[in-house]
Amino acid sequence: MFFVEMPLIEHNKFSIDLIDNNFISLVINEGETIEAEDIHEIYAGYKLLVGENDYVVAVYANPFSSMSKKAREIAANEYSSPKRRKVALISNNLSHVIILSFFMNVNRPKTPIKIFKNEADAHAWLRT
Repeated sequence: MFFVEMPLIEHNKFSIDLIDNNFISLVINEGETIEAEDIHEIYAGYKLLVGENDYVVAVYANPFSSMSKKAREIAANEYSSPKRRKVALISNNLSHVIILSFFMNVNRPKTPIKIFKNEADAHAWLRT
């Protein structure tokens, strides 16, 4: 269950914010694991914020946060959409970088995904 305070959606595991026109921020709370049911809520939140428009996402992975294998598969397959133009993962955590790199090589997501250590570079890439 999540609460909407436009343009912010808060959930006990994550928050989704509309940074700019069709530019979404997803912050996974520290210590939380995103499960399959959470992915459905995340994408419902995206739809509330951008409707049927194209969008980009900056994902902030906080320390000790993670995503289950099933949640990653659902995100890559069920929610693969040409409307999701780019995803930037922002993290200094080496384990996040390794897991995402492995995931991208195995699942070959249709959406361009890049890993960044800082927000400025990630936002610049998402805006191009």
